[in-house]
Amino acid sequence: MGIFAGFANNENADGIIAQFMVGAKDMLPAALVVGLAGGIIQILQAGHIIDPILHGLASLMGSAGKVVSISSMYFIQTVINIIIPSGSAKAALTMPIMAPFSDVIGISRQATVLAFQFGDGFTNMITPTSGVLMGALGLARIPYELWVKFFFKILLFFILVGLLLLIPTVLIPLHGF
Repeated sequence: MGIFAGFANNENADGIIAQFMVGAKDMLPAALVVGLAGGIIQILQAGHIIDPILHGLASLMGSAGKVVSISSMYFIQTVINIIIPSGSAKAALTMPIMAPFSDVIGISRQATVLAFQFGDGFTNMITPTSGVLMGALGLARIPYELWVKFFFKILLFFILVGLLLLIPTVLIPLHGF
């Protein structure tokens, strides 16, 4: 479609390739993280490392209770999102561990995915590695430090509301996948 759009815009082949390279440059970091995460998961599974990790986490968190476990999953996802702003890269890295972990401790996968979504979404508004945020702040001529100072209390409120919304997902039986 990109090639046809380029020709429809009267671009020559060099111009189409240059535009493709600009777009690929933006996608390359996320693609590398997704690829590396997939490789890490393969190594963990082939080396029979993931099962002892899950067993250790389950024995540690299983006795803590479902509310503490889902809260921990939520906060882990929130912290990881600050480092890895790409949702697909973070999902490739964390969900192969979080999904079986939730199965072992008796938390529904819906609750696990919701913890992922909340952890992925709220911190996007202060993540300094987010190109969209930094671009928007640059266009609006708002310094990052001023934005964080303004938004931090709102972010804490969102995180608290997210945590409160997660609690019913482990207390009410959810049937599905």
